[in-house]
Amino acid sequence: MSEFGADHGQICGEFLRRSRQYLADGALLQASEKGWGAAAQAAKVYADARDYAYRSHSHFNHVVNLLAQESGNRMAREWAVSASALHENFYQDWMDAEMIAGRLDDVEMFIDLIAGLTNTVLTE
Repeated sequence: MSEFGADHGQICGEFLRRSRQYLADGALLQASEKGWGAAAQAAKVYADARDYAYRSHSHFNHVVNLLAQESGNRMAREWAVSASALHENFYQDWMDAEMIAGRLDDVEMFIDLIAGLTNTVLTE
């Protein structure tokens, strides 16, 4: 993995930890955005490991499709939808704490799938 991937792996873990802490503190919008950020950073790790250029927000969905194809795990797309919903919630503020917690669980599954496929530690 390149330095780019390693940096994004560290950021991924930090964002996931912060999302859980924000949720516990009741800062729901921040929990949502950090959850999205963790998924996006994990996608960058996966893209780097597969030599795919990830240069814009629009590359997220392409990376998710590559991930689902390689892993054979159809849930990868559903977990990515949860991450996108968290990103939307940051702007729209429509989720309650329980819904955010469930979406963060999905993001963690997404991250774990990427960690397994790339042999990378993304959460600690």
